[in-house]
Amino acid sequence: MPATPSIPGVPVLLVAVAVLAVLGAVGCRRRDPASARLAVATTTLTALAGALAAWGAAAAAVPGRAPSWLVLLGTAVVAPATVLAAARVVPRVRARVPQHDRPTVLDRADAWARRHPVRVRGLDLLPFVVRCVRRVVDVRVTGLAAEMTYYALLSVVPLTSALGASLGYLERFTSPEQVTRVEDGVVDAVSGVLADDVAQDALVPLVQGLLREERTGVAVGSLLLTLLLASRMFRAAIRALDDAYTVPERRGIVAQGVLGVALALGAVVTLLVVLVLVVVGPLLGGGEQIADRLGLGDRFGTVWAPVRWPVAVGVAGAYLTLLYRYGPQHEPGTTWRRAVPGAVVGSLGVLVVAAVFAWSLRTVGPTAPQVDGEGTVQVAAQVLGTILAAVLWLWISAIVVLTGGVVNAELDHRPAAHPGGRAGAADGSHARPPGRRPGRARARTRGARA
Repeated sequence: MPATPSIPGVPVLLVAVAVLAVLGAVGCRRRDPASARLAVATTTLTALAGALAAWGAAAAAVPGRAPSWLVLLGTAVVAPATVLAAARVVPRVRARVPQHDRPTVLDRADAWARRHPVRVRGLDLLPFVVRCVRRVVDVRVTGLAAEMTYYALLSVVPLTSALGASLGYLERFTSPEQVTRVEDGVVDAVSGVLADDVAQDALVPLVQGLLREERTGVAVGSLLLTLLLASRMFRAAIRALDDAYTVPERRGIVAQGVLGVALALGAVVTLLVVLVLVVVGPLLGGGEQIADRLGLGDRFGTVWAPVRWPVAVGVAGAYLTLLYRYGPQHEPGTTWRRAVPGAVVGSLGVLVVAAVFAWSLRTVGPTAPQVDGEGTVQVAAQVLGTILAAVLWLWISAIVVLTGGVVNAELDHRPAAHPGGRAGAADGSHARPPGRRPGRARARTRGARA
């Protein structure tokens, strides 16, 4: 009995429903009342909720699987109707809730923190944490982290092409046995994420072709494109750090581009080290298993376990110290010591996120939905799941990195850091040295409050 094609149709139908819902949200925002009463995110989420409700109603009304045309028709009608209904209901709900003199969540958290002082070396810790969270919101750390993730994803394709094109030169400098070991190591690493049969069928021919073909132009061009995109990513990080320190950017476009390329090169090295030590290494097994697979000595297997985490912390901390020292537009005379606290917070956070990412790959990576006669669905499910997990990992890692810069900025604004600072910094306002002007985030915040 032939297998039914219902499984492959569900992802396609899901994408079609989502696209139709987004188009309905865009159409509703082109005119009142949705454009005047609802935010963009609220409009989109409301349309998606209406689309899912229409799909559920169609599935409940029709025995078995609902026809695709019925689901799409219901989405086209219900999604815009849900947005228009929300545009009429939301203002009424807001009108019933008193808005005047109502403290925000951060205001209440700050008041609670001041009633429960926890001092660490003269720093009132809980109000400091609240100020950091407030500054993260003001600087739009999550949005700038999403921008960094976007450029990081764009740079993955040319970076992969550059590495793949350069693998063809490996056999010139090593023996064929070493090339075979590299090939087996790559396949074993990816086999920890994908199923063995998928890795053997899809990955082995690709790796073998890359190792046996030399493409100088592709390697150089891909590397240049990678550096360009990565520099744009770190220009977003520099902008976030400048806003955290409330300083204007006085460097020119060329200087920012050179700094972005230098930071991108350091980030590539740091990322590779962290991936090998925290993510890829555990997927290959313990130190003895890695030594056997790569042809290394017994001493490597003994040293691997105790050295892995300290080396990862040291490499990540050194790079983040460099980023926090040269990323924002510091005042002359700024010392390296003022960049260390945020580097400690950022490096520990990045390693925790990487460890969770590695655990998720070990837990759910090699499995996929088993569909008879549909190997393509299995490959697509595994690859899509891995890509989504990697995107989430990059985004959270970028948030952690920028948060480390915010920690340094808040410590820098303390009266102890600037003895000539204004009075009142102890109660949460930020003292700044003479000549330092508010940055873009501070200007936006003041304009919104006015």
